[in-house]
Amino acid sequence: MSFTVTDAFVQQFTGNVRFLAQQTKSRLADTVITDNITGESAYMEQVAPTAARKKTSRHSDTPIMNTQHLRRRIVGYSYEWGDLIDRADKVRLLIDPTSTYAQNASYAMERSKDDEIIGGYFATAYTGHAGATAVTWPNGNSESAPTQPGGLQVAVNDWTYGNGSGNVGLTISKLISASVALDAAEGDEDEERFIVVAAKQKGNLLATTEATNADYAAVKALTEGKIDRFMGFTFRHSERLQTNASGYTRVPAYRQSAMGLGIIRDIEGQIGPRPDKSFSTQVFTDEEIGAARLEEAKLVEIICL
Repeated sequence: MSFTVTDAFVQQFTGNVRFLAQQTKSRLADTVITDNITGESAYMEQVAPTAARKKTSRHSDTPIMNTQHLRRRIVGYSYEWGDLIDRADKVRLLIDPTSTYAQNASYAMERSKDDEIIGGYFATAYTGHAGATAVTWPNGNSESAPTQPGGLQVAVNDWTYGNGSGNVGLTISKLISASVALDAAEGDEDEERFIVVAAKQKGNLLATTEATNADYAAVKALTEGKIDRFMGFTFRHSERLQTNASGYTRVPAYRQSAMGLGIIRDIEGQIGPRPDKSFSTQVFTDEEIGAARLEEAKLVEIICL
């Protein structure tokens, strides 16, 4: 059982259980394509671009373009959460903690969706008819910014559109580089773009814009939570970002259709007695989900100090 449950006993003079600071909802699930899938793994289908052929004569043959069909494999993983509430504890508590435990479990499961999306962003993706062809992301230690088969990296020392030098966190220059990369990929211009940053990256932006700079007011509003859009990106906050082997933060910037979240089974919960545990109440919840990149041309990694 949770041995810290005694902290909520009557002598604490409180009638409710207050949650410690934590992320309570998925912040990224609505930034990607979400689909219900069946089985241990499934596929999200795609078609490659084609080009129109100029007609050069009357009564010419109808062109057959042989549209190429592509697919990405989504592998589902199970996430579980469980805890026990002793019968004696329930008697001594001012409130029944069962619903509180269930809510706490739900928070943990919601965060797992973000972990799966962030993990799938940089993990090896699989394509082909049988989903056996690996598509790897570029080496996360790279400090250059070449276009590579796995996507584009904006270097930790990228100052293409700025006047600074050296390794830095998130800057206006890096945001411009990411925006240029997504523009060059010729995606749907009306499709929303997202960038996932920690509080540190917002601070970096504010620190690298002068108070006299036209961008300063917008960045200040962003860091204060008054706006969530800047330079064409919708910002989402997450303290769950990955770091590479050099300790640099890996910031994802992408179009919505670039990532897929497959839900095999959404969050389900059960609450009931456990005869094998002296009839303590067990709170249990689980889900099966998976995420993968769908199109590398629509994704960018911004490497930040």
